[in-house]
Amino acid sequence: MIIPDWYIERRDFVEKALKNYLEEYFASDGIFLWKIDNEWLKEFREACFYAVKWWKKLRAILALEFFLSLQKREFSTVRLDEDIVKYCIALELMHSFSLVHDDMPCMDNDVLRRWKNTVWKEFWEYQGLLVWDFLNTLSFECISEIQDPKLSVKLSNLLSRSSGYHGMVWWQLDDMYFEKFPEKLAISDLLKLHNRKTWALIRAAVQGWILSSWKMKHIHKLSSFWEKLWLAFQIKDDILDVEGTAQETGKSVWWEEKGFVYFMWLKKTKEYLDSTINECLELTQMLKSENIQFLIRFIQQRSK
Repeated sequence: MIIPDWYIERRDFVEKALKNYLEEYFASDGIFLWKIDNEWLKEFREACFYAVKWWKKLRAILALEFFLSLQKREFSTVRLDEDIVKYCIALELMHSFSLVHDDMPCMDNDVLRRWKNTVWKEFWEYQGLLVWDFLNTLSFECISEIQDPKLSVKLSNLLSRSSGYHGMVWWQLDDMYFEKFPEKLAISDLLKLHNRKTWALIRAAVQGWILSSWKMKHIHKLSSFWEKLWLAFQIKDDILDVEGTAQETGKSVWWEEKGFVYFMWLKKTKEYLDSTINECLELTQMLKSENIQFLIRFIQQRSK
């Protein structure tokens, strides 16, 4: 799938904002000024930049596109110091945290992601653990800097619930449980698991600016969108675990029939993906945003 120029432009914008934020954060921290010769601190700083560098920035771009659509703004008018940019940075910090978390030896024990060593593999396990802790807490510190105090509290609560017990923590517990006891996993459990697992940050990305931009009644029109979109993302991941290669996906691929493919077989899983994507497209027609429609199709057609 050809990535359009507008997507690259927004990705580069988010990457620049994220890099600037981390550079300014470390520069303002006294410990790095008076212990700049400490090799472990240097390595930790390098590991942090490494952890946030390789991703598609899809969550931040989705949040940004909803913001632009709801506010009827042009991308060219967005400044690096705006609240929406702070929120995009927070989302990407949290997303990076979740990937570092998942790759740890005590979790999925993965050594490859986006064609690179995972953080713990590149910088040792103790650095991976510290980067994991740092990115989590920094995402909330970033949200606290949003100028609108009411919005800051709303977004902080939303991100906390998405990443905490009611979101990523819950699904990780379920994930580990069913990995140990696969015979107890039914397709109904799988749907619940992926709704929590993949729904968490997409809800935060989409719902965040709906809360501040639209009347509450409009949230119900998109209430199932973020669940269906990231259900589609997970279905595609299960398909790639069968059809993908490490060269295409940039991560460890086991060529095993798991998740939806295990229960539905490959053909039915692809059909389920198509129908879920079509539902997402229908739910977002009211936004009249070709970019959001592209992001939905991108999830369907991606090879990594």
